[in-house]
Amino acid sequence: MLSLTAASLPLIVSSTTLENDKTRLSPWWSFKDSVAHAGEENTDSSGQIIQNPKDLGDGFKRFYGEATSSSSYGGYGGSDNNFDKFKYYFEIPSNYEKDTVNKTEKSTNGTDARWVNPKDKKAEKAYCITLPGYTRLKEDRMGTFEDLALSDYTLQDAIYVVDGEPTIADRYIGKREPDEEGKGGRPGQLYADYDLVGAESFGHIFATITVYGGRLYSLFVWMPPGGSVESGKRMRDSYRTIENVNQEQMKADMEFYRRS
Repeated sequence: MLSLTAASLPLIVSSTTLENDKTRLSPWWSFKDSVAHAGEENTDSSGQIIQNPKDLGDGFKRFYGEATSSSSYGGYGGSDNNFDKFKYYFEIPSNYEKDTVNKTEKSTNGTDARWVNPKDKKAEKAYCITLPGYTRLKEDRMGTFEDLALSDYTLQDAIYVVDGEPTIADRYIGKREPDEEGKGGRPGQLYADYDLVGAESFGHIFATITVYGGRLYSLFVWMPPGGSVESGKRMRDSYRTIENVNQEQMKADMEFYRRS
């Protein structure tokens, strides 16, 4: 398994951006007015305790992830489900079980969390990869996808055996049109969605990649041949970052990244 190095991680955030607390990453990445949110949950640093995963009552549950670095492997602080420590969420079928992500996986390819169907753990799964050092998505969307496949040989194989070219589409969450005077508009947070269809070889892969708060966040959903395409897309499309990243966490992430 290859380790993601600086050569494979373009778009490194500058020290100027990190050291100046008044510098905004992007007009729509304001920590106060971010479009990234957790549905009906409160993201205003209330410190509320939530159930994780949360039963949604329709055969799915919502998992909240922490986006920990390998230097703080195991969580930023204690075992309480304090909302302030969560950085993203996505929905998975109720029968999925959390799979163990070891420290090697965390440090080599940034795997933060993985959920699997206990009946077919290798073929039906959803996992999040998150890495510091990004300020935006590259224009080369497939290049970004291939960057993340560097340390995942199964994903590399899938790229080369898909039936036709992967389908890639940009999606903006929280887009707001300007008013009549041209004020108040914002483009929203960009998510790049990927559909890879491999027929009998591996089934389907639904992925999404976004950048928020100096980190790249991505979710990969694997559905085996004959698996539910609707469930796969729901998992992918439910992926969101959460508006509670602060400058202190960004600096700590980047300092560890540079040392590594």
